[in-house]
Order: sequence, then C-alpha cells, then structure tokens
Amino acid sequence: MHISVDLHSHSGHAGGVGEIRLDAVASAMRRKGIDVFGTGDCLQPAWRRELAIILVEEECGLFRLRDGDDSARFILQTEIIITASVPGRRGRNAPHVVVLFPSFSAADAAAKLLEKWNSKLGIGRPFLKCASSKEVAERIGAILEIDDAIEIIPAHVMTPQGIYGCEPHLDSMREFFSDAADSLHAVETGLSADPTLLAMIPELDSFALISNSDCHSDASHRLGREFTTLDASERSYRAIISAIRSRRIVRTAEFNPAEGRYFLTGHRGDKAGHSGVACVFSPEFTPQDKVCPICGKRLTIGVLERALELSRAQGGGREIGSVKSRQEFIHTVPLSEICAYNFGVGNPESKKVLALYEKIVDAFGTEVAFWEADAAEIKRKLYGVVPEKHLANILEVKRGNFTFEPLGFDGLYGKLVIGRTGDWFSVNCPRGID
Repeated sequence: MHISVDLHSHSGHAGGVGEIRLDAVASAMRRKGIDVFGTGDCLQPAWRRELAIILVEEECGLFRLRDGDDSARFILQTEIIITASVPGRRGRNAPHVVVLFPSFSAADAAAKLLEKWNSKLGIGRPFLKCASSKEVAERIGAILEIDDAIEIIPAHVMTPQGIYGCEPHLDSMREFFSDAADSLHAVETGLSADPTLLAMIPELDSFALISNSDCHSDASHRLGREFTTLDASERSYRAIISAIRSRRIVRTAEFNPAEGRYFLTGHRGDKAGHSGVACVFSPEFTPQDKVCPICGKRLTIGVLERALELSRAQGGGREIGSVKSRQEFIHTVPLSEICAYNFGVGNPESKKVLALYEKIVDAFGTEVAFWEADAAEIKRKLYGVVPEKHLANILEVKRGNFTFEPLGFDGLYGKLVIGRTGDWFSVNCPRGID
C-alpha cells in the first residue's frame, strides 16, 4: 500500500515556532493527504507529557488522537543537534538528525541517555555534545540499542544545519559519524535540494532519499510542503521503517531547490555591514576565497555549490545534468503559495487565498491528489471552478514553467514567478542587489 508521510516537524517548544495543536495538524493532514506525521520534539519533557495525554498508542507503533480526528496517525519524532570536533577540521561541526521512535518507552529511554550525557532537554532540539566522531558513533550506537526499530536520519543534509553544509565543511558523512554511518539508511533532502542534486554525491548512492516539511506550523503552505510516499506492507511503524530501510520509495514531493532558503551562495541585505544590499552567486562566480565582497566575512555557501564540491571531493566527476535521480520525485510549489500569487498578495493564509485553496482541494480531495494529477485532469476538474487566469497559472506550474526571482539564498526563500523558467548558473552580483 502507498502511505504518504511527513516525518519531521516541531512543537511550540522549538525556537521560531508558535503554539502547535495536533487537532489542527490532523485537520491539515486530511486536507493535504498526509497519512502519517512526525510529532516533533518528543524528548522535550512538557511536550512529551502532553503527547502522552492527547495521543493513544496503537499496537502497530503509530499513535492517534484520543479525541477528534480518527484518521490521522502520528510517529514519535524529534530533531537532535549533534556537536563534535572532527580530526583535521578547525572548530566543531553541529549537524542535525531526525530520530523516530516506536513507543513512548523507547523515547523515555533515549531521554534518560541524553540526560546522562548532560543534554538539556528543555529545548525542542536538544544538543548532544560529543568530544569526537568516535564518541558520536558510540552514542548513536547506544540510542539504537534501545530498540532495533529506532531510526536516525541526517536532516536537511545540504543546508548549514545539515551534515554536508555545516561548518567546517566535511567531505563525507563518515568523517563525522564514524562507524555509525553504517547504521544510517536514509537522508532527508531538505527544501534546498532534490534527488537530482543529491545524485551528484557518490556517497548517497546507497541511501534512501526522503523528504519532509520540517514545518513550524500547521499552515497550508508549511505542513506537508514536502513529503514522501512509501510502498509499505501496512500502515504501521515497523512497515514504514522497513520501507525506508529497503528504499521502497514511490516518490518524494520536493520544493524546487531554487525556492529553498540556501540554494545559492551569498549574503542577504540585512547582514551587518550590508546596509540593505545583498550579494548572491552561482558556483562559477563565487569569489575564490569565499569571502563576501561587501562585508568581508565568509559567505553562506549554497546547496548547489556544496553539491559540486562534494562530487569532486568524493571523486564522482558528476556535474549538474550529468546524472539522473535514481528515485522518482515531483517538484511542487505549496498550493496556497500559487493561490497567493494569483491574487498578487504575499500572505498564503489570507481569507481569499484560503477560500481559493479550499475550492481546489475540494475538487481533488487532497492536495497530494492534486499534485499527482496530470495537466489534463487539473484542467477538467478546475475549469469553471476557479477563474481562468488562476487556472492558467496553476497549469503553468504543473508544466514546470515557473522560476524564482531572486533564487533562494542565505536564509531567504526564492520568490515565485510564473510563466517563465530561470537560469541557476548566471547569477553574479558581486556588488550586491537591492
């Protein structure tokens, strides 16, 4: 059976996140077409206590709401920031990982281990501080020994918070995870990368690629903005983990990387010393010393550039366009963002935007079903339901005739432009852009 999952989110106990209610999440899941969702922050004591009250554990290792929507299912999940010094690298790396648990007892045991290692669990993303990559491997091994169904997945691997993007830059996962790299089965693509970009990195040939929203709210343009459809034997925790480990990925739904916040190299305009002026570069135009020509500090290196660097460091000789993704995927733009674009407004959660969004979802049942439909079906189901101008823009996105101006860089999302495609490789703004 096909199961659509979004296994990385956060609660209100994580930084930059408002109050999250799982009944609202369940409603959004139903409209999106997400079958199973990660709870976020399940090691944070207050949130774990709340989860134990509002969720009912099923024998299959998934959870449902005690009251309310009976269709939504949840997996206990947290994000952990692991820090360690790597031999030959100056400073400490701090990549993030997603951890999935089959039960509250497994999550409780992991929390006790982290407390033993002096991790502070009061924040949504606890830090696991290690002295070395060897200790990283030992502690990951200890967590995995709690239950053989616990899964650890490097998160948004190409961003500055991921294993390949964090500073100081690493050439492989084994540099940081040491022997624990052999216990990893999948990586999370993140909003600024997709399977085609990650196909440039030889090390990832043996990993499943999954996609999650990493959402900080239940808003329609956040939850389920990326998701993974699995070929699972049943809707259960172990069947989901088995599908990931055996790479039974039907498809991932991905942001176009150019929309992601770390796609290109650069500095946004509100950095110190920039006075509102930004600079952004495609790989061939990045200053050789990687120093910003405006403020004189090191640039935030983008995902596109890191993918090229890793391809060369790992001896793959793979360039953009020279390799194809080994997994099926689709590029999506959150439907409410398309609706906002149609109205010329910036708020995807405005009343008129959400009214249009609901009309479209009503026509297909879920947003996942909308993205799975071809252009002919979309035209047939939406003709007369939405204004012709809006339908035309929706079809242009479905056909791939869209871009982002500017492209995403240094923590800023790309800005959607419908009706033309863009060039990833010609961006060269050494004197800055307004």
